[in-house]
Amino acid sequence: MGRRSRARAREAAAPVAAAAPEATPAPRRRGWLSTVNPFKLRQLTRSRARAGAVAFGVLALVCVLLGRAFEDVAWYSSAVLLAVLAVVWGISSALLGKDDPAG
Repeated sequence: MGRRSRARAREAAAPVAAAAPEATPAPRRRGWLSTVNPFKLRQLTRSRARAGAVAFGVLALVCVLLGRAFEDVAWYSSAVLLAVLAVVWGISSALLGKDDPAG
């Protein structure tokens, strides 16, 4: 196989190689479950973690009130899970430095 035939083979393969960068997959989106994880969230500060803990605590209380209003036990399981998230976010806010972003 001579130089010319190898050059032609490379030229024939060049359009395929040029199309490959355009066909790169889209960046992977984070799932909704990773959004509520305080240990994986980027740029997490103490005030943001505290606000998240308060928000989850308020949602837990709303679920308890809805459970009492509708006399439906299913609301209590949601309230317990939200309360666990509130505690985890509260602990993470206590462990963070004063408004220093987490690594």
